[in-house]
Amino acid sequence: MGVHSTFSEQALHQLWLQRRISNDLLRTTDGQSLEIINPGEYNRDAGPDFRRATLRLGGKILQGDVELHLDANDWFNHQHHLDPKYNDVILHLALVTPEAPAQILKENGLPVPHVLLPLDENILRLDQANESAPVLFDCPLSRTSPEKIHATVRHVGLLRLTAKAEAFAEQVANSSWDQAVYRGLAEAMGYDKNQEPFRRLAELLPVELVFSELRASREAQQPAVLLDAILFGAAGFFSSLPAPEKIPDAEMAAFIAPRLKLWEPLQHALQIRSLRREAWQFFRLRPPNFPTRRLAGLSALLLKFYRDGLLEHLAGLFLASAKVSVKMRTKAIVAELLNYFICPADDFWRTHYDFSPAASAKGEIETAPLVPALTNYGDLIGRDRALDILVNIILPALWHYGRQAGDAHLQNLAQEVYSGLPRLQENQITRAMRQQLSRQFPVSRTIAASALRQQGLIHLQKLYCRPLRCEACLGLTTQ
Repeated sequence: MGVHSTFSEQALHQLWLQRRISNDLLRTTDGQSLEIINPGEYNRDAGPDFRRATLRLGGKILQGDVELHLDANDWFNHQHHLDPKYNDVILHLALVTPEAPAQILKENGLPVPHVLLPLDENILRLDQANESAPVLFDCPLSRTSPEKIHATVRHVGLLRLTAKAEAFAEQVANSSWDQAVYRGLAEAMGYDKNQEPFRRLAELLPVELVFSELRASREAQQPAVLLDAILFGAAGFFSSLPAPEKIPDAEMAAFIAPRLKLWEPLQHALQIRSLRREAWQFFRLRPPNFPTRRLAGLSALLLKFYRDGLLEHLAGLFLASAKVSVKMRTKAIVAELLNYFICPADDFWRTHYDFSPAASAKGEIETAPLVPALTNYGDLIGRDRALDILVNIILPALWHYGRQAGDAHLQNLAQEVYSGLPRLQENQITRAMRQQLSRQFPVSRTIAASALRQQGLIHLQKLYCRPLRCEACLGLTTQ
């Protein structure tokens, strides 16, 4: 590290995340100006340091990943130029380094805009200021009253429903209703680490194409096998597989053989260029959460909707379940939807989580075939994930669908069910917000007692818990 021994990579990450680097210093090696609109989300897994950043480069808006290094040569030293996980990088930022490379290239051969920061007194002063910055956020809302806190959280939870509906509307404007729902389902099955390859798969295989192939298939073909063949084939999970007869696990060979047989002519007929297996993240995932099992869950879910389409079927299911007393209808709708979205594992996926080649502990591909231990890996889509899907995809979609169709009953039902859903699994944001809002009053448990309130906490954190937004937050409700 030499000249950088007084400065850490963690410090560089913090300066980037907090946007504390002067725009005067943010200029690429080819002279383009750079502005950080959104620094992105810190990535704790394999791949670039920051995901989903938004930058203005030379007047043009770019969205993608950002990689930071102390030594500019580390892009090549760490072999990022050979790793497709870095193909979405839109900026490489490093400290000025002796013999720094003139150009940074990605695995796909495209150049990466490149910024070299001088390690001068200004940068060191920023680092020292960063070290003394307070960790906890001074929250005026937490000092108001329990009633004000609860009212604000609930109000913002409803705002999050409409915000998600608006985001869904933007997708529908550029595709179809079913494609927008399908893309949301695919991204949900990706969780945090595999959202991007699942999104790419949904674009590679539009839902209308998938459903059309299933509807046109001969009765002798099992739709479940055909759907698996299409999804796993396009995802790249059949690539580099040995012939089924050479797979030592007989159950695995029996699973793969009919699907591979269907996929090979389909790939040629549909002209599908599969994703690469390396695009999928296995690193630091427990086997039950491997993308192979998540894709099996998506397959099991789509199989329930291919005859009638996604949104029409869901709206009909939703309205039919509501034909009970007002007191009981929220529970009835939730129970029916969960019955659809919870997908138990079949005999194969109950005891398997992948097929050859296996993923090593570091996410690298090994050549030895995978022979899993005989154990139960659980549901493909469990209750917690099903509830997440309802909150983040299905209910916003149905709310917007009701609005567009002029169906106030459907729209009101969607909001009613959203307001009555039980709490979801806690995450880092809801945990931190509970702590932040309960410093003066004992509201930690009650402000996260339902899915609606948890969504309110997330929306508050994302839109209001930042400098100069406190007054707007306090004005959200009059209570």
